[in-house]
Amino acid sequence: MKNILIGFILVALCAEAVFVASVYIMLTQATQGVRIAEYKNPQKALLVIDVQEDTTGITAPPLSPYKGNAEYITRLNKVIEYMNSKNILIVYVKQEFDGLWGKTLSWTVFGGSNIKGNPGTKVDKRIAMLSNYKFSKSQGDSFANPKLNEFLTEQRVNELYLTGLDPEFCIYATARGAMNRGYKVNVITDAILSWRDTVCIWTKNNNEGIFEKYRKDGIKIISGKEL
Repeated sequence: MKNILIGFILVALCAEAVFVASVYIMLTQATQGVRIAEYKNPQKALLVIDVQEDTTGITAPPLSPYKGNAEYITRLNKVIEYMNSKNILIVYVKQEFDGLWGKTLSWTVFGGSNIKGNPGTKVDKRIAMLSNYKFSKSQGDSFANPKLNEFLTEQRVNELYLTGLDPEFCIYATARGAMNRGYKVNVITDAILSWRDTVCIWTKNNNEGIFEKYRKDGIKIISGKEL
């Protein structure tokens, strides 16, 4: 009986480890794609990633590290408005979990957040909506939705500025997915929000190690002032 109990515990631990690994891969794995062409008069685009009611807004779970944070929303809006004034395309990307696997993951890890069809998947109502360009994604890398790349190529975009959530997960996956397709990628530090910024004093503003990884990958790190 003791051996059977130990066996059940080991199986449960292995299953949990596999699930956690699957979630991590889903959030951080970059997709591959055909490299973009060399455009005449190329354009630039700003991606606002995962800033939704279920992550930063009113329907976010009470313990969400991103909930509220009016200061961040103000900074992000300033960046959006500035980029729009420079005729840079503004594109909003939303996380939407779908299907049995997606919904299970959402309820298990994210408290039921960002399930496709729910009101909480909408862009946080405090965000400056300066275009109607909105795309959904089912995993970390925004380019997992082929329609995003189709739109960007139609607009002859070859350089991206990334903002939103989170530099360790979806922004990083999107940055690498973009580079795999030949885009130049910039991450605006003032306009991203990390769980590290709010969880505890030991991690607050402790993103330099993450940014160093970005730099090694050829992703440019800039501040709002540098814009």
